Amino acid sequence: MSASPTTKILLALRSGDRCAFPGCGRCLTVDAPKGNDPVILGEAAHIAGEKQGAARFNPTMTDAERDHFDNLIYLCGDHHTQIDKQAAHFPVESLLKIKAEHEAKVRDGMIAAFAEIGFPELQVATEWVTTFRPGKDLNDYSVLAPDAKINKNSLSSRSRLTITAGLSVARIVGEFVQYQAQLEADYPERLKAGFLQEYYRLRYEGFAGDDLFDMMCDFAQRGMKGQARRTAGLAVLVYLFEKCDVFEK
Repeated sequence: MSASPTTKILLALRSGDRCAFPGCGRCLTVDAPKGNDPVILGEAAHIAGEKQGAARFNPTMTDAERDHFDNLIYLCGDHHTQIDKQAAHFPVESLLKIKAEHEAKVRDGMIAAFAEIGFPELQVATEWVTTFRPGKDLNDYSVLAPDAKINKNSLSSRSRLTITAGLSVARIVGEFVQYQAQLEADYPERLKAGFLQEYYRLRYEGFAGDDLFDMMCDFAQRGMKGQARRTAGLAVLVYLFEKCDVFEK
């Protein structure tokens, strides 16, 4: 067995798409030439080894526990090799601490970046809207307040923190959407429709709670580089979390 594609996406998201090894911070997505899909270089490294004979293997763990998000750390290939080849220097407790500190640093950086969001970042974060056309059945705006949605979807304090930070810049996002609507009247509907389509797709695949929210966060960032642009994508998602029926049904 190995970590599922979804688990790897969540790991990359919560790691800010950067190697968690102290002092590295390497960006682990590389743009491909000629507009092709970017290449993902990051590796979901097992903290307690994946199989017998692997570094830090724990025979008392189940396969599901070994491949769970909590037992994985996002690393570049070089540092994945290093922690496994030098296992004595990187015990489980040390790697868990490195993982926790890195993911906390990413969360803190994301929260701080909300204060830097402006129209240029939002423009980049929503470039995909120009290629999207809404359906005819996406006009039902939510009546639930954000806090009610958070409770309804059993979102954790981690997701609540992102939503609260995003709501702090909702006015800027709203002004940006209104400005774009002056240029393209159907812009708000196309923006909303793109997120709703992904939301319903994920719901159909069985995602719920924090995993659903994180997958929507990954969608909102769309492989963007740079904290400001990635956070702008999150700000748009949170704006729609408040304004439409994302997380409503």
